[in-house]
Amino acid sequence: SFEEYLKQRAAQDGAPAAAAAPAAAAPVAAAPVAAAPAAATGTGGDVLSTLQSLQGPGEVWGADGIAVGKEESDLRGYDNFGKFFDLIQSTGVAAELQGAGPFTIFAPTDPAIASYETMRGPVDARVVKMHIVPGLISSADVSSADLTSLGGEKLTYRYAVRKNFVNDAIIGEKTFGPYSDYPIDVACSNGVIHGVGLCFAM
Repeated sequence: SFEEYLKQRAAQDGAPAAAAAPAAAAPVAAAPVAAAPAAATGTGGDVLSTLQSLQGPGEVWGADGIAVGKEESDLRGYDNFGKFFDLIQSTGVAAELQGAGPFTIFAPTDPAIASYETMRGPVDARVVKMHIVPGLISSADVSSADLTSLGGEKLTYRYAVRKNFVNDAIIGEKTFGPYSDYPIDVACSNGVIHGVGLCFAM
Protein backbone atom coordinates (compact mmCIF):
# COMPACT_ATOMS: atom_id res chain seq x y z
CA SER A 1 0.00 0.00 0.00
CA PHE A 2 1.02 3.61 -0.30
CA GLU A 3 1.23 3.88 3.47
CA GLU A 4 3.69 0.96 3.65
CA TYR A 5 5.73 2.58 0.88
CA LEU A 6 5.96 5.81 2.90
CA LYS A 7 7.03 3.92 6.03
CA GLN A 8 9.72 2.04 4.07
CA ARG A 9 10.90 5.25 2.44
CA ALA A 10 11.11 7.00 5.82
CA ALA A 11 13.15 4.09 7.17
CA GLN A 12 15.48 4.24 4.17
CA ASP A 13 15.87 8.00 4.54
CA GLY A 14 16.97 7.42 8.12
CA ALA A 15 19.51 4.74 7.15
CA PRO A 16 22.13 7.03 5.54
CA ALA A 17 22.16 9.25 8.64
CA ALA A 18 22.90 6.23 10.81
CA ALA A 19 25.60 5.12 8.42
CA ALA A 20 27.20 8.55 8.51
CA ALA A 21 27.63 8.37 12.28
CA PRO A 22 31.11 7.56 13.59
CA ALA A 23 31.95 3.85 13.52
CA ALA A 24 32.30 3.69 17.30
CA ALA A 25 28.87 5.25 17.81
CA ALA A 26 27.04 2.90 15.43
CA PRO A 27 26.83 -0.10 17.82
CA VAL A 28 25.59 2.18 20.61
CA ALA A 29 22.87 3.57 18.31
CA ALA A 30 21.89 0.10 17.12
CA ALA A 31 21.27 -1.32 20.61
CA PRO A 32 18.41 1.03 21.60
CA VAL A 33 16.70 0.47 18.25
CA ALA A 34 16.63 -3.27 18.85
CA ALA A 35 15.54 -2.83 22.46
CA ALA A 36 12.74 -0.35 21.78
CA PRO A 37 10.07 -2.85 20.67
CA ALA A 38 10.69 -5.07 23.70
CA ALA A 39 10.44 -2.09 26.04
CA ALA A 40 7.23 -0.95 24.37
CA THR A 41 5.53 -4.34 24.20
CA GLY A 42 7.30 -7.07 26.16
CA THR A 43 7.59 -7.42 29.94
CA GLY A 44 10.49 -9.86 30.07
CA GLY A 45 8.17 -12.42 31.67
CA ASP A 46 6.91 -15.69 30.28
CA VAL A 47 4.58 -15.89 27.28
CA LEU A 48 1.42 -15.78 29.41
CA SER A 49 2.29 -12.78 31.57
CA THR A 50 3.63 -10.92 28.53
CA LEU A 51 0.51 -11.68 26.49
CA GLN A 52 -1.74 -10.41 29.29
CA SER A 53 -0.27 -6.89 29.12
CA LEU A 54 0.85 -6.78 25.48
CA GLN A 55 -0.30 -3.70 23.55
CA GLY A 56 -1.69 -4.50 20.14
CA PRO A 57 -1.91 -2.44 16.96
CA GLY A 58 -3.32 1.07 16.96
CA GLU A 59 -6.83 1.42 15.57
CA VAL A 60 -8.01 4.65 13.90
CA TRP A 61 -11.58 5.94 13.90
CA GLY A 62 -12.02 5.80 10.13
CA ALA A 63 -15.40 6.88 8.79
CA ASP A 64 -17.04 6.24 12.21
CA GLY A 65 -15.10 9.18 13.65
CA ILE A 66 -16.95 11.81 11.64
CA ALA A 67 -20.19 11.29 13.57
CA VAL A 68 -18.45 11.86 16.92
CA GLY A 69 -16.27 14.78 15.90
CA LYS A 70 -13.07 12.84 15.31
CA GLU A 71 -10.74 12.85 12.34
CA GLU A 72 -10.65 9.57 10.40
CA SER A 73 -6.97 9.21 11.25
CA ASP A 74 -7.35 9.88 15.00
CA LEU A 75 -6.41 7.05 17.34
CA ARG A 76 -9.48 5.18 18.62
CA GLY A 77 -7.63 2.67 20.77
CA TYR A 78 -5.53 -0.48 20.61
CA ASP A 79 -6.57 -3.97 19.54
CA ASN A 80 -5.10 -5.95 22.40
CA PHE A 81 -5.01 -9.66 23.26
CA GLY A 82 -7.15 -9.97 26.41
CA LYS A 83 -9.73 -12.29 24.85
CA PHE A 84 -7.05 -14.73 23.68
CA PHE A 85 -5.34 -14.63 27.08
CA ASP A 86 -8.67 -15.39 28.79
CA LEU A 87 -9.33 -18.27 26.37
CA ILE A 88 -5.92 -19.80 27.09
CA GLN A 89 -6.92 -19.85 30.77
CA SER A 90 -10.53 -21.02 30.38
CA THR A 91 -9.70 -23.87 27.96
CA GLY A 92 -6.94 -25.24 30.18
CA VAL A 93 -4.20 -24.63 27.62
CA ALA A 94 -2.35 -22.40 30.10
CA ALA A 95 -1.19 -25.52 31.98
CA GLU A 96 0.73 -26.62 28.87
CA LEU A 97 2.58 -23.29 28.67
CA GLN A 98 3.97 -23.32 32.21
CA GLY A 99 7.25 -25.02 31.31
CA ALA A 100 10.49 -23.74 29.85
CA GLY A 101 9.17 -24.09 26.31
CA PRO A 102 10.08 -22.44 24.14
CA PHE A 103 6.73 -21.63 22.55
CA THR A 104 5.82 -19.41 19.63
CA ILE A 105 2.41 -17.79 20.04
CA PHE A 106 0.58 -16.28 17.08
CA ALA A 107 -1.80 -14.21 19.20
CA PRO A 108 -5.06 -13.06 17.58
CA THR A 109 -6.33 -9.63 18.59
CA ASP A 110 -9.61 -9.13 20.44
CA PRO A 111 -11.45 -8.18 17.21
CA ALA A 112 -10.09 -11.32 15.50
CA ILE A 113 -11.49 -13.50 18.30
CA ALA A 114 -14.80 -11.63 18.23
CA SER A 115 -15.10 -12.17 14.47
CA TYR A 116 -14.42 -15.88 14.86
CA GLU A 117 -17.03 -16.22 17.61
CA THR A 118 -19.60 -14.35 15.51
CA MET A 119 -19.00 -16.45 12.40
CA ARG A 120 -18.01 -19.86 13.81
CA GLY A 121 -19.11 -20.02 17.42
CA PRO A 122 -17.20 -20.49 20.69
CA VAL A 123 -13.43 -20.87 20.68
CA ASP A 124 -12.35 -24.23 22.12
CA ALA A 125 -8.99 -25.66 23.17
CA ARG A 126 -8.30 -26.98 19.66
CA VAL A 127 -8.60 -23.50 18.18
CA VAL A 128 -6.43 -21.98 20.92
CA LYS A 129 -3.72 -24.62 20.36
CA MET A 130 -3.66 -23.82 16.63
CA HIS A 131 -2.08 -20.47 17.56
CA ILE A 132 0.74 -22.03 19.59
CA VAL A 133 3.73 -23.77 18.02
CA PRO A 134 6.41 -25.54 20.08
CA GLY A 135 9.82 -24.01 19.44
CA LEU A 136 11.20 -20.52 19.02
CA ILE A 137 10.27 -19.08 15.60
CA SER A 138 11.18 -15.51 14.72
CA SER A 139 9.18 -13.67 12.08
CA ALA A 140 12.17 -13.97 9.74
CA ASP A 141 12.13 -17.78 10.09
CA VAL A 142 8.40 -18.39 9.63
CA SER A 143 8.85 -19.37 5.97
CA SER A 144 11.17 -22.28 6.74
CA ALA A 145 10.05 -23.37 10.21
CA ASP A 146 8.08 -26.45 11.20
CA LEU A 147 4.65 -24.94 11.79
CA THR A 148 3.05 -27.89 13.58
CA SER A 149 0.79 -26.50 16.30
CA LEU A 150 0.63 -27.55 19.94
CA GLY A 151 -2.43 -29.61 19.00
CA GLY A 152 -0.56 -31.42 16.22
CA GLU A 153 -2.15 -29.58 13.29
CA LYS A 154 0.06 -28.44 10.44
CA LEU A 155 -0.30 -24.70 9.78
CA THR A 156 0.00 -23.36 6.24
CA TYR A 157 2.65 -20.83 5.28
CA ARG A 158 2.52 -18.83 2.06
CA TYR A 159 4.20 -15.75 0.65
CA ALA A 160 2.03 -13.40 -1.38
CA VAL A 161 1.92 -9.67 -2.19
CA ARG A 162 5.27 -9.25 -0.44
CA LYS A 163 3.86 -10.52 2.84
CA ASN A 164 4.25 -13.64 4.97
CA PHE A 165 1.01 -15.45 5.81
CA VAL A 166 0.31 -18.26 8.25
CA ASN A 167 -3.19 -19.73 7.83
CA ASP A 168 -4.17 -16.54 5.94
CA ALA A 169 -3.08 -14.22 8.77
CA ILE A 170 -0.37 -11.69 7.91
CA ILE A 171 2.74 -11.90 10.07
CA GLY A 172 4.00 -8.37 10.70
CA GLU A 173 0.85 -6.62 9.50
CA LYS A 174 1.05 -2.82 9.24
CA THR A 175 -1.63 -0.45 10.47
CA PHE A 176 -2.97 2.80 9.08
CA GLY A 177 -1.32 6.02 10.20
CA PRO A 178 1.51 6.64 12.65
CA TYR A 179 0.30 4.22 15.30
CA SER A 180 1.85 0.93 16.39
CA ASP A 181 1.73 -2.03 14.01
CA TYR A 182 0.93 -5.61 14.97
CA PRO A 183 3.69 -6.63 17.40
CA ILE A 184 6.10 -9.32 16.23
CA ASP A 185 9.18 -10.92 17.75
CA VAL A 186 8.13 -10.02 21.30
CA ALA A 187 10.76 -11.85 23.33
CA CYS A 188 9.63 -13.74 26.44
CA SER A 189 11.51 -15.88 28.93
CA ASN A 190 10.02 -19.05 27.44
CA GLY A 191 9.20 -18.08 23.87
CA VAL A 192 8.13 -15.38 21.46
CA ILE A 193 4.82 -13.72 20.51
CA HIS A 194 3.60 -12.47 17.12
CA GLY A 195 0.31 -10.57 16.96
CA VAL A 196 -2.11 -11.51 14.14
CA GLY A 197 -5.34 -9.95 12.92
CA LEU A 198 -7.12 -13.17 11.99
CA CYS A 199 -8.00 -16.32 13.88
CA PHE A 200 -6.16 -19.29 12.34
CA ALA A 201 -9.26 -21.48 12.37
CA MET A 202 -11.25 -19.19 10.06
